[in-house]
Amino acid sequence: MPPPTLQQFLADLPQVGNLIKDRGYRQIWRFDFEGHGYYLKFYPRRGFDFRRLFRGSPARREFSRLLRLQKAHVPAPRAVAELSGFRLGNRIGDAVILEAIEPALPLDQYLSELARQGETIPNRLQLARKIRQMLSQLSQAGLGHSDLHLGNMLFRYGEVFLLDGYSLTLRGLQMEDLQKLAHSAAGFATRTELLRGWEELGPGGPPPIYNPVSARHWRKLLRNTRQENHYFGRIRFGPWSGIFFKRYKYPRRWAPASDLRVTSDDWQTAWPPIWRALEAAELTPLKRGPSGDVWAGDLTLGGRRLPVVIKRPFKRRWYRYLNEIGRGSRAWRAWHKAWAMIVRDIPTAWPLLVLQKRQFGYVTDSVIVFERIEGQTLDSFNLDSLSPRNRELLFRRTGGMLRKIDQLGMAHFDAKSTNWIVQPDEKLGPRPILIDVDGLRFRRWQALGLQRLLRAMRQHPQYTPADSLALCQGYAPFSHVATEE
Repeated sequence: MPPPTLQQFLADLPQVGNLIKDRGYRQIWRFDFEGHGYYLKFYPRRGFDFRRLFRGSPARREFSRLLRLQKAHVPAPRAVAELSGFRLGNRIGDAVILEAIEPALPLDQYLSELARQGETIPNRLQLARKIRQMLSQLSQAGLGHSDLHLGNMLFRYGEVFLLDGYSLTLRGLQMEDLQKLAHSAAGFATRTELLRGWEELGPGGPPPIYNPVSARHWRKLLRNTRQENHYFGRIRFGPWSGIFFKRYKYPRRWAPASDLRVTSDDWQTAWPPIWRALEAAELTPLKRGPSGDVWAGDLTLGGRRLPVVIKRPFKRRWYRYLNEIGRGSRAWRAWHKAWAMIVRDIPTAWPLLVLQKRQFGYVTDSVIVFERIEGQTLDSFNLDSLSPRNRELLFRRTGGMLRKIDQLGMAHFDAKSTNWIVQPDEKLGPRPILIDVDGLRFRRWQALGLQRLLRAMRQHPQYTPADSLALCQGYAPFSHVATEE
């Protein structure tokens, strides 16, 4: 790279490069130079920075950390140059240039796309081994990584590379580093793979039952569901105000609505006519009663026609106006509970919109919209239509979902058979989806949901002891004996 030529090239970076990410404190640009791809990370200077006074230039920090990775033979992008006092547009800062590893995908994106397509992970044993070897090399070099997750790993032709040298630490691999990786990998790794990682990289002894990193991550995601950001938006219709779903980073196979890209304008167009139809009782009623109405309809979001379920709860007693103070309306609690399930990767009906109407500070009316799940409820599903393998799979998956709810610090007080949809899947077999999360509570109450479902399933004329056994084994797969009792 002739320095004058590269210097002139970088001076025109806004015209010749592509801005990949802008977080305010850091920009990431990609550019091609002399037939090779490169990334430039730009750290603008923002007046007096107290942290910079003690920690030095963030670009120099990242550059030196990447050199440490190279010396430790940890697969990572190669650092090319550090630029101090670099001018980008009308801003001055520091920058570091890295060689691009291409073609490649973030590992979490690669695994999420396979899961959405219903495909198994090719050579998963080798992939898990490469991740463990990479982290072992990191640990042996006395290095750690404060932001260790699958999104900070690149996957290319079966090889794994560690990204984000800025987050590299000199304190060795810490417990919290491993907990962050375990949380990130929980949706893809098997119990055996997680145990192998713990045995090779952990401090010894049995692995911890609960991961505090997961709890912090879920709280952060749930805060997003209450405010304007990249994934959710605020909206208003006259006296009604609420939150709507915009997009999800990695869509889920069990929820077609999860790959939507929704704007406020979509809802401003789609909601008024369906609300008028609901008020005129022109939609299909699924349930009507003193506690609330449930309607089925269709609306267009993100340029796509989508079947939806609209729930409008009522206050049957006067004291509901008082005990909802601080708790939120039933629709708002259903929104929170549904997203609490989704961020934990537990299949449930996808929430799209929640609206509330207030008078004198009190919620006087509310409504929530979910995607309508294809399939039949478990209480009326023809179990004899399934093959023996798929029948056992259905009940094992249902028991596994109830186990996961319990393990993650929740309990479902109303997991009866009418609150499950059996979703058909030609590639993966039938999948159970929870469609009513009103009975979810954020406290531990082991096997309560399982007991409720076992009682309800006894009313199904096709239900057998073998189904009951599969349900219990799904809930307690490592027990020597699993029975209804």
